[in-house]
Amino acid sequence: MSSEPQGGALRYGALVSALVSLTKKPFFEPAAPVETVRYREAPARGIAPLGDVYLPPEPTGASVVLVHGGGFVIGSRAMLPMRHLATRLVASGIAAFAIDYRMLFRGGRLDEARDDVRAALTYWHRRATRLGLAADRVAMLGLSAGGTLAMLAASREEGAVDRLVLGFGLYELDHLEGPLARVLPRLLFRSSDPEVWRARSPLGEPQPRVPALLLHGTDDGLVPVAQAHRLAAHRRALGLETRLAVYEGAPHGFFNFPSEATEAAIAETLAFLR
Repeated sequence: MSSEPQGGALRYGALVSALVSLTKKPFFEPAAPVETVRYREAPARGIAPLGDVYLPPEPTGASVVLVHGGGFVIGSRAMLPMRHLATRLVASGIAAFAIDYRMLFRGGRLDEARDDVRAALTYWHRRATRLGLAADRVAMLGLSAGGTLAMLAASREEGAVDRLVLGFGLYELDHLEGPLARVLPRLLFRSSDPEVWRARSPLGEPQPRVPALLLHGTDDGLVPVAQAHRLAAHRRALGLETRLAVYEGAPHGFFNFPSEATEAAIAETLAFLR
């Protein structure tokens, strides 16, 4: 573990490594979803987003809505880290609902993507109850850009989320360095004003008042670990239950491959959700 916050510019080698890791064959035996559903009607622009339902053989009543990453540009509910997490969750008796959402260049900016995640939460609460799962034990787990969306959705859906798990999330869209990093918030917010980026980032928005677990690596070349330190400090100052687990030497997207950090983060997540 490391407690020393570090900043830094986006490293393009880290971006390539994260993308390549998504193309590899699964290093685990993937669980299969029991069904794929459309959790909301098609919006005016774009198609109706889908969600995969995973049910454990011995359910505990708990469930998790999984929100994928991909920089708001690529990714899906079926990408490797989502299947990995769904597999590990159902093996522990926790149901999972892995969702798609609108992305940049496919009919969605930040607001549209966030609203899709909110709609998924609403749908899953109804569905979880029909499946005999506990309505008060619905958590949300988001990775990278999915961590951003999970926080923003949870802050607007008070009472819908029992707890949050955020893996290497992007919490300050105004606090990234490099040409590509500066383009992203302009597209997401339809604004070139850094004050807008700051105010509408997860760190600047009202905080979800539920327990949160933040997972991050010290060698993250896409989202500096300093962002996780600042968010944890901010939430603690507000009196909100927040645990920060930082893994020495772990890169961005460490759920994509087997490692000590991966196993430690999964163990931390399962313990937190129980």
